[in-house]
Amino acid sequence: MKKKSSQTLILILCAVVVIQTIFIAALLRKQKKPTVLIRKAKVAIVIDDWGYNLKHIDFIKETRFPINISVLPFLTYSTQIANEAEKNNLEVIVHLPLEPQNWRKVNVEKKVILSTMEKEEILKILNDSFKSVPYANGVSNHMGSKATEDKNLMGIIFSEMKKKKMYFLDSFVTPHTICEELARDMNLKFSQRSVFLDNEADSEYINGQLMSLLDYALKNGEAIGIGHDRDLTLKVIKEFLPKINKDKFEIVFVSDLVR
Repeated sequence: MKKKSSQTLILILCAVVVIQTIFIAALLRKQKKPTVLIRKAKVAIVIDDWGYNLKHIDFIKETRFPINISVLPFLTYSTQIANEAEKNNLEVIVHLPLEPQNWRKVNVEKKVILSTMEKEEILKILNDSFKSVPYANGVSNHMGSKATEDKNLMGIIFSEMKKKKMYFLDSFVTPHTICEELARDMNLKFSQRSVFLDNEADSEYINGQLMSLLDYALKNGEAIGIGHDRDLTLKVIKEFLPKINKDKFEIVFVSDLVR
């Protein structure tokens, strides 16, 4: 009799366990699966050398992508281009002419900042540049292979930029640039060019560089490509951007990538 009672009790306990298991499994099925956040690779495209003319102002008006418009100061159309970019919700950058190596042998822009200048003259050109290119969030170097190796010169520029809460985009024209380290030491927001897009005036080459930009972004999480205000460059970019896989990549402003 006791043996039967024990067997019955065991059967009841087993049944309870089975019922509980079924109940828990049903609850789990009803619960929503946790959302898995997939981080897209971020890509910023900067177009340098705006301000010489208005040939491509329609690109600024018509693009639906967050393109960065990098404008040379003191040119005939510098201010107008910056105003148009702001009007169309694009990011404006001052493309600041800085001293290259052997600058006397190079065709530099007017009012280029030189390492031999006194602080007052550097600041005068810098602040006049900001007036010439309104609405700018940041500064990038035009040329500057010598200037961006000069800690004293860049320190003067960075100090003024920091007051205005601007970032610096290093076009990375020399492997000996001190800008990243200096920006970190001065707590200035900073970013650096990853790929030049149009060193060759060839559509196949530019397409290849854009693909390289995407590859760089996939490997590093983000990338910045720099091209120029040229017919072919803008044509290729205009055709390329809509084809980018939106599930893998996000086109952003440089200000979204600075640290």
